[in-house]
Amino acid sequence: MKCDIVMYHYVRPIKDSPYPNIKGLELNGFERQLKYFLEEKTVVSTNDIVNAALGDNVLPSDSVWLTFDDGYKDHCEFVAPILEKYGVDASFFPVSDCYENNQLLDVNKIHYILATIENDALLLKLLFDEMLSEGLTKSDFDHFWTSINKSSRYDTEEVIFFKRMLQVDLPIDVRKRILTNIFENVVGRSEKEVSSELYMSKDDLISLHQRGFHIGSHTASHMWLNRLSTEDQEIEIKKSISALCDIRGDLDNWIMCYPYGGYNKETLSILEKTGCALALTTKVGSANFSTQNRYELSRFDTKDFPH
Repeated sequence: MKCDIVMYHYVRPIKDSPYPNIKGLELNGFERQLKYFLEEKTVVSTNDIVNAALGDNVLPSDSVWLTFDDGYKDHCEFVAPILEKYGVDASFFPVSDCYENNQLLDVNKIHYILATIENDALLLKLLFDEMLSEGLTKSDFDHFWTSINKSSRYDTEEVIFFKRMLQVDLPIDVRKRILTNIFENVVGRSEKEVSSELYMSKDDLISLHQRGFHIGSHTASHMWLNRLSTEDQEIEIKKSISALCDIRGDLDNWIMCYPYGGYNKETLSILEKTGCALALTTKVGSANFSTQNRYELSRFDTKDFPH
């Protein structure tokens, strides 16, 4: 029993926005894609998916389910009205620190930097100069360059390297200082200003929940769970589901969406203990409820379908 789970991030009139180089799906492209799904597939609800994962339901062979990561304002301003227009269900996965503490995620700082700087050589120079200011050397830079896997379906080697260094490979305190410096110098806006316009508020999420959409967890601070200790993973997950309970009023059949697709066996154990119904990865492919662990379901990107 399979289902094509589709992953979305930015969905907006991108070309008419202040950051037209943000990589995402144009709003008219989203509506075209939704019409394609309605014509060619069976769009199922979150309840259908949960019941299938728990063995209580059989899905149609052409099932598709829509999921939206990161809790962007796009999702309540643009996406939800279109879903309601066509009578389609979906699930949304916000990061609780974003709507509770007005925090701007590192991944979004990087997106705004990339949308402002289109020159890959300049991007690497900015990173190199900041690494030198932190006491690293050219040899360190060269070592990272040769050791990091820079293959990607969508980005150049330079962009992948920039992302990996500032999301994973540099020590967390170093990479956060570097990223903040580059963001402030390149984007020229405060993090809190960008955060307040980028993410849904708590009221936005409560409204989506009251309108019948599922709100799940994308953790508290969008960390790579598989790089945290078991104790820190548990803190991160429990903090996020406490915030989720404030939005929904309960935790019935709550769903986890892994940031960056990162998890390990400790993550799976924590999800089992906290009553998680199912969890979503970034592994590319159809979710197979017969062969996959319900906490390791695959997804497609929106770009994998006509739009």
